[in-house]
Amino acid sequence: MDLNEEADRFTEEVLNIVLDEIDDIIMIHDSEHTVVWMNRAGMRAFSRGLDEVIGDRCYHLFGRECSCDDCQVSSLVGGKKAHSVRVIPGTGERFRCISTPVMKDGQVKLVVQHLKKMDASE
Repeated sequence: MDLNEEADRFTEEVLNIVLDEIDDIIMIHDSEHTVVWMNRAGMRAFSRGLDEVIGDRCYHLFGRECSCDDCQVSSLVGGKKAHSVRVIPGTGERFRCISTPVMKDGQVKLVVQHLKKMDASE
């Protein structure tokens, strides 16, 4: 392993630790809605393990068979953030969802979703 690979691996480990320590849900999926990573807060909220989430479609987590009606993934071209509300099945908890695209070669490669729990007044 060269120094760049070692540095990249260390950076990834640190980033995973940081994201796992926050209470908000962080989910990363590709442009086809396939989940590639989720933090521990997400696994707790959805009552699923990482092996149950990785490879599944994000909309399945929300109890849907197809992408959400207000899904912003297709309109994220240009690198803009999109805001929506998501409800976790079984708990009814509402989350404000901020989707941020990660672009490569002018196309959405990944989408980082940050889900922050809404309080009763929202």
